Amino acid sequence: MKKLSSLLLLATVSLSLGLMTGCTGDGKVHVKFWHTMGQSNQALLDRMITDFNEIYPDVVIDHSAQGDYAALHTKLLSAIPAGTMPNMAFCYPDHVADYLDINAVVNVEDYLNDENLGYSSEDGALNDYISSYWEEGQSYLTDGTYSVPFAKSTEVLFYNKDFFDENSSLISVPTTWEEMWNTCQIIKEQIMTQAKYSTMLYPMAYDSDSNLFITMCEQRGIDYTTNDATGSGHIVFNNDQAKSLISELVGYYDDGYFATKGVIPNSAYSSTYFTEGKIVMSIGSTGGTSYQTSSNFDVGVVPCPVTSSEGNGNKYISQGPSICFFKKGTTAQKEAAWNFYKFITRSLNTAAYGVLTGYEPVRTSAYELPSYQSYLSTDVLQAKVSACTSTLEGRYFNSPVFYGSATARDVVGEIFANVALGTKTLDGAFADAYVTATAACKTGK
Repeated sequence: MKKLSSLLLLATVSLSLGLMTGCTGDGKVHVKFWHTMGQSNQALLDRMITDFNEIYPDVVIDHSAQGDYAALHTKLLSAIPAGTMPNMAFCYPDHVADYLDINAVVNVEDYLNDENLGYSSEDGALNDYISSYWEEGQSYLTDGTYSVPFAKSTEVLFYNKDFFDENSSLISVPTTWEEMWNTCQIIKEQIMTQAKYSTMLYPMAYDSDSNLFITMCEQRGIDYTTNDATGSGHIVFNNDQAKSLISELVGYYDDGYFATKGVIPNSAYSSTYFTEGKIVMSIGSTGGTSYQTSSNFDVGVVPCPVTSSEGNGNKYISQGPSICFFKKGTTAQKEAAWNFYKFITRSLNTAAYGVLTGYEPVRTSAYELPSYQSYLSTDVLQAKVSACTSTLEGRYFNSPVFYGSATARDVVGEIFANVALGTKTLDGAFADAYVTATAACKTGK
C-alpha cells in the first residue's frame, strides 16, 4: 500500500496547502466535525481543541451540533449525495451501515497501517481501547474498520432511594425482570394508594421503546435481526415469541406498573417523570445521567434488570457515540481528522469526558488514572453511575448491523405504543413494522 504522507509534512507546504484546504483563504487545514453534543460537552471539546492546536497549530476544527442521533443520521444521508458532508461525525453502527452502502466512509485500517498516522507513544497503544468498543467498528458486512469509539453508554436503573428506604419493609430494588414486575405490583397496589403518594402515576418508566424491545429480545433469545454467512442482513422480529413479549408488556402497562416514552403524553422522557416524583424508577441512558438528578430526593443507581444471571439473559445494550470519517476532502483534511480523533481519545481526554458526562471512557488506562479513581469514589450521581457500569465489562451486546437496520430499530420502537394505546392490533403493529423494515433493507427479509 502506498503510504499516506504525514500531516506535518503537508502543513509545511503552505502555498499548495492553501489551495487544498478549500475556500477559507487562511492557509490552514479545516476539518468539519458534526456531533450531537450539548453546550456543556462542547465547552470541554473546545478545551481539547485548544490543546490539540498546541501540537497542530495549522489545523482548524469546525464543529457543530446537529440535533440528536436520528437528526444527524438524516442530515448526513442528505449531505452525502450533495457532497456537503463533514470530514468526521458522531455515529451509531446502524447509521454507518447506511453510509458504507453508498461507499461514503473511510476504512481506518489505512491509517492504522501507516507509519506516520499509526498510534504513537503519546497517543497510547491501539490495544488500550476496550476491545468490545473497538470491535463494534468492525462488525459490518464489509471487512475493515469503519467507525471508532469516542464514548460509550448503556442503560441503568435510577431509583428514588428515599422512597425505597421509607418502604423497605415491602420492597427492595429489583435486579431481575421478575422482581421488577413484583415490585411494581406492590408499589401500585399497596403504596401508591397512600395519600402522600397521590401524585405518582406509575412505579417505573423506560426512556427508549426501541431499547426495551431490543434488549428484552436479546435477553430472552428472541430473533430480532441477523447476519448470515453470505454477508446479508435479515429482518426477523415478526415472530410469535416477540409478539408474546409485547403482549406481556402491554399487560403490565394496562395494570399501571410502567410506561414508556412512547405512551407518555407528549412523549415526555422518563427522567422528567422521575424528577417530578411521578415515578420512582427510571430506566435510561447513562449518557443522560444529568437529567435524572433531583434536589428533592436521593437518587440511587443499579444495573438494569436482567432475565437470568448468565448467557444472553445477563446482557446490556451498548450505545454511545462512535466516530466515522468520510471520503470527502483532501488528504490533509482526512489526516488531520484522524489525528484529532486520536488526540481526543487519549487516556486523559476520554477520562475527562467520562467525568463530565457519565459516559464510559473508551481506553482501559483511563480507568486506572488516579484522577478517575478519585472521581469514582465521590458521591455525585455521575460517579455512582460510572462505578456501577464499570462492573459490566464483558456483558454488553450489539445487534447485527446492515443497510436498513437503522430503520428496523426505529420501527420496533413503535410497536409497543401502537398496541398499548390501541392504535393498532398486535398483528397489525408487527406486520406494518415488518413491511417498513424489509422495504428499507435491500437484501429483503
